[in-house]
Amino acid sequence: MVFSFILLGAGESKRFKSKTPKQYHKIAGKTLVDISINKIKEFKEIKEIVFVYNKGHKKYLKKIESKNIKLIMGGKDRAESTHKALNYLKTKNKNWKVLIHD
Repeated sequence: MVFSFILLGAGESKRFKSKTPKQYHKIAGKTLVDISINKIKEFKEIKEIVFVYNKGHKKYLKKIESKNIKLIMGGKDRAESTHKALNYLKTKNKNWKVLIHD
């Protein structure tokens, strides 16, 4: 079975109360996004990762870009962000299963 994986990371981290959004904070030298992506890549059945980001967080994306990761700008809320990622996958017209991590 082949999968696409959507990683939602467009949150504003308002409750986190830090200048750095939560998803880009480092634990043991790696951001939470990096940790998640590295774990996702361990599964050979996952052929594509779609990372949904916040338009205000573009400066954090430089290290994320990879040939196996598609970056999609998120929407005004989680539902719209998920919808945008699913629409992107729909345009690729692949009959893969989709996993979503938020």
